[in-house]
Amino acid sequence: MASSKRSSRGRSRTRHRDRQHQASHDEGNGPGPVPDLPMVPKETPPPITTPEALDAVLDHIRSEGTFAYDTEFIGEETYFPQLCLIQLGTSQQVHLVDPMAITDLTPLWELIIDPDILTLVHAGHQDLEPIYRIMNTPAANVIDTQIAAGLVGMPYPCSLNRLILTETGAESGKGMTFTRWDNRPLSEMQCRYAADDVRYLPLVWSQLEKKLTENGHLDWVREECQGLCEPASYRPDFEAQSNRLQRNRTMRTVQRAMLYRLLVARDESARESNVPPRTLMADEVVMGLLKRKPANIDDLAAMPGMPRPVARRYGERFVEAIQSDEMPKLSGPKTRLAEETVEQRVTIDSLWAAITAASLAGDISPALLSSRSHIAAWYLRQPAGAPLTPPELPGWRGQFMQDSLGDFLAGERTLDLSWHQGRLSRPDRATE
Repeated sequence: MASSKRSSRGRSRTRHRDRQHQASHDEGNGPGPVPDLPMVPKETPPPITTPEALDAVLDHIRSEGTFAYDTEFIGEETYFPQLCLIQLGTSQQVHLVDPMAITDLTPLWELIIDPDILTLVHAGHQDLEPIYRIMNTPAANVIDTQIAAGLVGMPYPCSLNRLILTETGAESGKGMTFTRWDNRPLSEMQCRYAADDVRYLPLVWSQLEKKLTENGHLDWVREECQGLCEPASYRPDFEAQSNRLQRNRTMRTVQRAMLYRLLVARDESARESNVPPRTLMADEVVMGLLKRKPANIDDLAAMPGMPRPVARRYGERFVEAIQSDEMPKLSGPKTRLAEETVEQRVTIDSLWAAITAASLAGDISPALLSSRSHIAAWYLRQPAGAPLTPPELPGWRGQFMQDSLGDFLAGERTLDLSWHQGRLSRPDRATE
């Protein structure tokens, strides 16, 4: 049943891509003209297909020092997403690069790992992943405009289209995420939508940077975006996957270790088969293995939802993961939160409302700062009757909590807020 559902979802995505691909080649369906804006190039040249043409573009980017970067890929068919198109943009030029024609993209990846070049992305983690995998070095100097938007008071996450509209007034189109980016030739419509993903970013960033300088959050954005340059963020996090599958269940240490080993086995097998891990084996099947502990390949193949080809090819690996006594190094057991009492819920809701209000007044999206569940876990750990101290959060989050809410949570002052120009604001900023 699980395998059938996965196949059905895969066919549905393929049909959706095929329909959108066909629509992209229909005449009379294209977007309007590029608006006349500073730092927004109007041309959309055809994709670059030769190393020599790419080198000329990279020379231009080096001379500019800042560029926007995005990719189009298909992620549901292979272990690593299939890279189909790369978009590059400066305040002067926009270019598309065909990675299916240029197989050696090392000169481009070297540009992105150069700390002297600023790379602009929007929700760019997946776009940056190939760089670390291929170069064994992560990107070095990245600004994610989605993060930047969340630190100038916009909602987080904010879509690229909404950010462009807010900062430039331009309608950038609905996008074509699920088209067949691997089919050639690409239509003018596909190229235009792809180019728009980087066309406006230099202008958007120039305006966000001014706002971040004014509100004092520019260093916070750089600190947050540094996470995109950390190698650990591009490696499989099997403990995080284990916690997601564990949900709110209580597990013994040996069970958590077995689940971890099964996830490692699934990942290794999926990489060898070049399919996404959850396409190879559904999460429900992994949890079934944890529960039933099949002792041999025949028992494993008889598991509900277990694809027989997977059992035949990788069965020994999964049986070994079940029977092994290897104990991976794991953090402490996932804490199971007790159900909140009525009084606790009111208190936690009140605290989250205060933190949310202070965050919005400080030009920070609450979703980027923390979450109600995190605040609930923090509050429920506090000693009864003791004065509250701000939640211990890393980096700029902890600094904001201490500076804006430390005295308030200790009961030593009120939370002063004003309503200014249609939004919450601190009183000292309401007169600006």
